[in-house]
Amino acid sequence: MPSLREYFKNKNQKHQSEFRKKLIQHKRAITTRTVLIVILSITASLAVYISYQNKVYVEYEVVRSVERDDAEQAEFIDFSGNILKYSRDGATAFDSNDTILWNEAYEMQNPLVDICKNFAAIGDYRGNKIYIMNESGLQGEITTDLPIMKFEVSDQGRIAVLLEDRKEMLIRLYSISGEIISDVKATMRNSGYPLDLCLSDDGIKLGVSYILIERGSIKSSVAFYNFGSVGQDNIDHFMSGYDYQGTIVPMLKYINNSTAFAVGDNKFAIYKGSQKPVLEFETDLEDEVHSVFYSESYIGLVYRGGGEEGKYKIDIYDTSGNLVLVRPFDLEYTDIIFNKDLIIIYNDTECCIYNMGGMEKFQGEFHVLVSMIIPTDKKTRYILVSRGSTQVIQLK
Repeated sequence: MPSLREYFKNKNQKHQSEFRKKLIQHKRAITTRTVLIVILSITASLAVYISYQNKVYVEYEVVRSVERDDAEQAEFIDFSGNILKYSRDGATAFDSNDTILWNEAYEMQNPLVDICKNFAAIGDYRGNKIYIMNESGLQGEITTDLPIMKFEVSDQGRIAVLLEDRKEMLIRLYSISGEIISDVKATMRNSGYPLDLCLSDDGIKLGVSYILIERGSIKSSVAFYNFGSVGQDNIDHFMSGYDYQGTIVPMLKYINNSTAFAVGDNKFAIYKGSQKPVLEFETDLEDEVHSVFYSESYIGLVYRGGGEEGKYKIDIYDTSGNLVLVRPFDLEYTDIIFNKDLIIIYNDTECCIYNMGGMEKFQGEFHVLVSMIIPTDKKTRYILVSRGSTQVIQLK
């Protein structure tokens, strides 16, 4: 017969063993429930994602509408989700509720507008004035001594301006306060005639497309300059350049702080580099590009003739030069824009929306004559700007 000590020892060991079994069973039950909850959550999220990806919207409802008094000659442009209205007499920025952010009066014969994220620049083509604004209103004013041909503003308020002189073209970089930071001179004999210029978001890197007639044939050059500390020891701040024989390059654009692209009459190229842009991708173009649209992540080239399936065709590339979508379409458009991974094609009466898989997400007619579409944070909600009204719509 076991002693009293042994009896209690055995009994305690038995209780501990049973406790451990129950604890293991309890942990297993909690783990099983947790796994099931995670699986159900993933399944539900996947179902919602698949449902959204496959859902096609056929109409919309007006969530909010605001009437407005607009002059006949007024033009509109997307100003970081707000609306910039401008004409020869002045400019006004307002939100979708028609709340005026600022109003700036001026007199210009041919106003030009450029926008980079939070900054907008309004200048007079062949005039001498440029106004620099952000959401709060006027931030800087530039007066030039030569006629303005073209300009680009950065997200820092710096601005690159192409100025016309009798014997040469001058590319001048200004601070937001109007101070001259640097000049780049261009002559037909040396660099060629500047066709386009682009400025990075940080206002440091400048790209210029030149055209030059050399020995009776046309040659284009794409040159990049750096006006920061990296380029200060280089002659004219020049960092890199690329020549294209027999090609005209009328478009050069920075789409983010380290990526620029060029579109020529027979060439498409992408350049990358946070300080010194180098050629990332290049391809020959067999057909003439009808128009170009872009975001920070994608570049879209539109061609006439999409075959039997449409009047037009879109080729969309990512920033590394990968062709991610080829899509024919039939709509006679006035503009095409990206909204994240959606492509919005529209004119004043109709609109169609595709995703990056080429699937049609929406096709329909507007109830008003639309001048501009502005995407919102929601992929199914948009701002329709018309002459005389602003509507916020929800696809359904």
